[in-house]
Amino acid sequence: MMQEMNRFVQAHDRYLALDDARGQCTTPAQREFMHIKILEAYLEVQYRARHIAALQYADGNDYADQN
Repeated sequence: MMQEMNRFVQAHDRYLALDDARGQCTTPAQREFMHIKILEAYLEVQYRARHIAALQYADGNDYADQN
């Protein structure tokens, strides 16, 4: 479980770093590239969060019910 938590934190940090770097883009091509990378990072964060919720549910934690 700690390994998944660490992966989530790393993915979230990557997302925040890309979001901060987005303001430094000067050309439309750079902005489009950054937008794609931010979306990929966002999806990874969501995947990691769902994985953690699934592990909690498997451990018998009812509060981790997925919607």
